[in-house]
Order: sequence, then C-alpha cells, then structure tokens
Amino acid sequence: MSTEPLPFADLVRSRMLERGVGLRELCREAGLDASFFSKVLAGKRSPPAEESVLRRLAGSLGLDAARLVVAAGRIPGEWRGLWTDPALFEAVDGVLRGRTGAPGPSRPSSWDSPAPFSRPAVRLEDELL
Repeated sequence: MSTEPLPFADLVRSRMLERGVGLRELCREAGLDASFFSKVLAGKRSPPAEESVLRRLAGSLGLDAARLVVAAGRIPGEWRGLWTDPALFEAVDGVLRGRTGAPGPSRPSSWDSPAPFSRPAVRLEDELL
C-alpha cells in the first residue's frame, strides 16, 4: 500500500466511496454547489480556497480537517506558528528537505524506499504557498 498523500479530488472521492455518500448529498451537507464541486472532482476547477469551506467538507466526510486543507494546497489555521516561529519553520523545512539533524520527526520511511520517481528537494514555502 502506498504512503503517498492522495491529491485532493482522489482523497475526497475515496472517502465518499468508503462512506457511501453521493455528490449531491455531500454538497448539501457541506453547503457546497454540486455543479462547482463536480468540476473540482473532475480536475477542471481548483479546490475551494476558503478554509472554513474545506473544514465543513472534512467534517461531512469524517476526515481530519488539516489533512484536507493541506491536500487542497492551503496551510491550516492551526499551523500559523510556521509564520511566527522561525525555529519551527526551519525544523519543518528541514524535515521536508530531508536534512539530517533537523529537530522533530524523521522523514517517512517510504521516502527512503526505491520509487519509480525521485523526490526533488522541497522548500515549505515553495510547496504550500
């Protein structure tokens, strides 16, 4: 089983299948326009930009809100410390870049396993902004 994060649309679709929820039902519960969200799931539109909308959607799907916000390419509100704490930013950036000796959790072991593609160095500010 892959440990790669699922793109936003794949994450939402797989969770809809797991829960047996259709598009219209999900959109009604989350307060989304079904026509718009259908285009998001088809890759024709970007995920909603508003964190509150993504949090409602995560609640409707039973997903961790921060995970869905990140999958949508946004930074969750509870991660604001990344902007105000330079040491925290450097630690997270170090983990993403795979620097040894960076404080915090180590890289996922899947990053060290052979893969059909190589992972370029990622800077947090480039990835999430």
